[in-house]
Amino acid sequence: MEAPDPSDALITPSLRAFLHEVVDYAGLFPPADLSLHRAFQNHAEYRHEEEAWMLSRFVLPVRRLPDLTTNRPLLKEGAPYDLSVLGTGGDTVDAFRAAFERDLEAIEAFDEAHAEQAKVDVMEVSLPDALVGGSQAEGIDFLESITRTLVATGTAKLDLFFEVPLRRDAVASLPALCAAVAEHNSQQAVPARTVVGLKMRFGGAEPTDVPDVEEVAALIVACRDAGIPFKATAGLHHPVRHYDDGLDTKMHGFLNVFGAAVLAAEHALDPPEVQAILREETADNFRFLKDAFAWRDLTVSIDDIQYARENLALSFGSCSFEEPVDHLRDLEWL
Repeated sequence: MEAPDPSDALITPSLRAFLHEVVDYAGLFPPADLSLHRAFQNHAEYRHEEEAWMLSRFVLPVRRLPDLTTNRPLLKEGAPYDLSVLGTGGDTVDAFRAAFERDLEAIEAFDEAHAEQAKVDVMEVSLPDALVGGSQAEGIDFLESITRTLVATGTAKLDLFFEVPLRRDAVASLPALCAAVAEHNSQQAVPARTVVGLKMRFGGAEPTDVPDVEEVAALIVACRDAGIPFKATAGLHHPVRHYDDGLDTKMHGFLNVFGAAVLAAEHALDPPEVQAILREETADNFRFLKDAFAWRDLTVSIDDIQYARENLALSFGSCSFEEPVDHLRDLEWL
């Protein structure tokens, strides 16, 4: 029998459930801006660290898939790698469809060459501008056309996450967009086997790139109500909401975002209640108990944490895996 890892005693079961495979490693992107070889080597090394249970997919642009072939020796190390690619996208629906077909060809070529070492099973791509603020019917037509493309190309399995800008007009149309996605997910036919969700961006180079609490809460509630998943990216290196001197603005914390999601799912919270969790700046008000996660007087069981993480709040992309881990250590949660 294998001896237990002494570090496991420090990690509560609720924390493991809450942060299981929560970080998609995106070392290629700013501010890290690592080379593909260095970023992929980092990811390979992280898979052997104590916190490997927090690590999820490696993120790269779809156009870099051929370059990854030059790292074949790394691909052969250990269990197969799960990859999430950033699609090319397009401003118009027609431009998006054309780019999507090209992206699928690149994915198929990569999967055939590396069937035993790695697989691309997620694409993250910006929603065409023409559909931002569009109607539910327009969203359904678009998703049906994308599904037909997947079926026609024979793509075995590819989940799609459409990034939506968290600005006022886009937020106002979230219920219609989420309803279209939910209808697609419930009615699509095999063999596409594609789950569609949304993606939101939490930061960037300018203070205006950080969405307001109200906008984030609106997306969480819209996805929860429609029963569709979301992913996050950028600006979530820190666990708890804080002021960032470099950007001169408040930044979101990944405990706030994912805590708001799991509690919203469990307690049917309304937008103002979700906003309160997103605004929390005191780490001690988040508690990881043996059998539950708690924020102030709200709790959620481990089973319900797992359900929300698998079906609502999936993961966040980060150019650093070490920084979130280090901050959690500073809080003595790891």
